[in-house]
Amino acid sequence: METFPSKNISIAWVEKGSLTRNLFLSFGFAILTALSAQIRFELPFTPVPITAQTFVVILSGLLLGSRFGSFSMILYLFTGLAGFPFFSGSVAGLAILKSPTIGYIIGFFIAAQIIGNMSQKPTVGIATGTLAIYICGVLGLMITLNISIVEAIGIGVVPFIFGDLIKASLAIGIAQKLK
Repeated sequence: METFPSKNISIAWVEKGSLTRNLFLSFGFAILTALSAQIRFELPFTPVPITAQTFVVILSGLLLGSRFGSFSMILYLFTGLAGFPFFSGSVAGLAILKSPTIGYIIGFFIAAQIIGNMSQKPTVGIATGTLAIYICGVLGLMITLNISIVEAIGIGVVPFIFGDLIKASLAIGIAQKLK
């Protein structure tokens, strides 16, 4: 059983449930990710909006574990690709593949998996998972906008660090309360 450091709080409580229950929870987190994508604040200097998605990604890894947390993000991606308006700004379908935010969306899957795998050390796991989102996001920005890595970091990472620290803190607090 995985626990938070110095807290006797189970992390992978979902993995104890039935497969049907865990799949249902994974789908619920995919829907929650889609809803959090609609909480959107535009910044004038970047095509990347501030959303609540990273908060949900972190929470999915902490609460659902690696397997079901990452599965929830795959469900989010493929349901949106199938035509449901799940992406930020209610974008749906294959158009997202040409969006500057595609890298972040791919990074969500990787981050949930990392955070779930490292849930016994949530701070390190969240930092590593968030770094994975940033790396994928920067690569997506470089490819879709044809910009340098320095420009991509400037518009795709720097403006979001402080907010992501707040989201991570909230996610840890909520995960601890739900345990």
